[in-house]
Amino acid sequence: MSIKKIIAIGTVSGLIIIFAFSLGFFAEEDIFITIVQGEAEKIVDKEFIYSHSEAIVFPAVVRSSGKKPIETEYKGIELSTFFSSLGIDTSGAKRITFKATDGYRIILKVEELLEPNNVYLTFERDGELMKSKKHGGNGPFQLVIRRDPFSQRWIKHVEEIIIE
Repeated sequence: MSIKKIIAIGTVSGLIIIFAFSLGFFAEEDIFITIVQGEAEKIVDKEFIYSHSEAIVFPAVVRSSGKKPIETEYKGIELSTFFSSLGIDTSGAKRITFKATDGYRIILKVEELLEPNNVYLTFERDGELMKSKKHGGNGPFQLVIRRDPFSQRWIKHVEEIIIE
């Protein structure tokens, strides 16, 4: 290979790397969830969630339209336990809205959160931390409702929880 070709390939590669850095592709993501209750807003960082003593691993079946169901394992925290560990009281609330980074939202009744072993904020799938949408994943956090037989109300890329 000639010197000119090596220099050209090196220059193009360098420009691609510089462009990727300028877009923040290699930057460390700031991972957290915002919880809003009335006028109060609480920011919960990834370390609190990832190291939560009540996080469990559980089986689930992912169902997507037009695809075969996939058996998988998630690791997450039951939402009622998560709120309790943060000192958040949901007893007076009627509904909880989950908002994703892409704008998608779902609303759950508080009664659903009180059903044992049902609603989880997950952060690992099959033993690996979930990646953000930016990195081709369903995370970093995904809401999994175990009693939702068709996974229709699961929400990926959760970034905000609003308690009303």
